[in-house]
Amino acid sequence: MSFAYGLHSQNVPFPILFLREETSPGIFSETNRDLDFIKSHHYVLAYDFKPGDQWRLKAEIYYQDIFNVPIERSDTSSYSVINEGADFVFDERVSLVDNGTGFNYGVELTLEKFFSDNYYGLLTTSLFESRYKVGDGAERNTAFNNNYVINALIGKEWKIGNDKKNILTFDTKFTTSGGRPFTPVNVEASIRNNNDQVLFERIAFSERLRPYLRWDVKFGIRLNVKNKKRYHQFFLDLQNITNRSNEFTSRYNEVTQEVNIVEQIGFFPDILYRFQF
Repeated sequence: MSFAYGLHSQNVPFPILFLREETSPGIFSETNRDLDFIKSHHYVLAYDFKPGDQWRLKAEIYYQDIFNVPIERSDTSSYSVINEGADFVFDERVSLVDNGTGFNYGVELTLEKFFSDNYYGLLTTSLFESRYKVGDGAERNTAFNNNYVINALIGKEWKIGNDKKNILTFDTKFTTSGGRPFTPVNVEASIRNNNDQVLFERIAFSERLRPYLRWDVKFGIRLNVKNKKRYHQFFLDLQNITNRSNEFTSRYNEVTQEVNIVEQIGFFPDILYRFQF
């Protein structure tokens, strides 16, 4: 068993740090430029156990105390840089102050079967809580507070051919997690705002998308040539074989003036070829 503590610093994302604000007519300034590093205290208690030569069990309990997080000055805003990265774009927020806080805590369990006897396996489970605070003092979910993530992987190989130089492979992966928190849309305010989306800031990240679930299966064959340093590989990768329409985000539709759920891709087969030399 081991215990670790660390003090970590992290840059404010550059698209936020160097964002320019029009401070007076025709004059633009980088009003976020003087923001300090985001800092956090990390506490980790870990236990690592090998029940056999080919097996490993690992457990970790952790707590992360986050401070110096940039937020907006207004008490009516729920914005915090701690949530940046949950989507593919950055919010354009200016004149931020680094008074925000947050915390993460949880437990992580890992059971691993090292590759031997032509197969391997891995099971990981993460149970956690992720929260933050801004100027109004209310404690809210962060955009990353899914509460749980479970991954399971299994793979096996079979040697084939007269000289047993060629290999058939099978790999499968199953992933599930809690639904992502999101901020509900204020439809009436959005309509009044020339159909630009307006959110219920006071109850930010109070609703959740459906839990995420995905199962992938991959079949392959590796054909070795006489020179063992070269080989051909063919794969049939069946992604999301249950054809589940996992939800990605909730978004205001300015055409229909309704809130729509944006879904991720369903079942997707992929064929791959690789030549190793």
